[in-house]
Amino acid sequence: MAATILFLILLAVVIVLLLLLLALYLVPVTVEAASDCTQESARATATVAWGIVGARVRVGDGRQVIEVLLVGRPVVTRDIEELTKPAPPEEKAEEKEPRPAISAGELLGAARDLLPHAREVLAAFLRSLYLERLRGRITLGLESPADTGIVYGWCTAVRYALWPAEAVDFVMIPIFGREIFEGAFLLRFQIRRPLLIIVPVVRALFHKPVRQRLRQFSGRGAPGV
Repeated sequence: MAATILFLILLAVVIVLLLLLLALYLVPVTVEAASDCTQESARATATVAWGIVGARVRVGDGRQVIEVLLVGRPVVTRDIEELTKPAPPEEKAEEKEPRPAISAGELLGAARDLLPHAREVLAAFLRSLYLERLRGRITLGLESPADTGIVYGWCTAVRYALWPAEAVDFVMIPIFGREIFEGAFLLRFQIRRPLLIIVPVVRALFHKPVRQRLRQFSGRGAPGV
């Protein structure tokens, strides 16, 4: 009887892990950033969602909040200023020994150990990116009309270079008579197949030099420890 229960528990764990891996392969991570700026106010929102769960940061109207989302609805809301407020100093805080500086040789060694794996992770990340939408309407006027013209020229060149991309629509309206900055911006993209990014990360962590370098930079150890 005990062996049967243990087998059923292990089977359930395996099924849950397989479903999680399948979800990481099929369900994309959606990232969206939006901002709206006028002469009177400025607001910005950034959202990261995977399936029915997500997180959102909202800044504007004198507030900075972070929200935990479930099916697109906030279930937990916290003020960012309160979360980042430093803790009160303890009366008898122990003095910590200063962390020794990392030498140039150690930095070169870390680059040798970490860069090959970082390139693999970055390549997997770039392959997974999919731009859904990039929209912008900016009204810009600088102190110098010549500077305004230069910025407008660069923006126009970039706009026509990206013209074939249907997801991109960015327009700048130059104002040469006064200083102004107004507009709206929206960026939305997906990270498809998140599992394909996690795999090279896990594979890198199986290498002892990588773990040693990460412990070194986190202050928990040093190479060879």
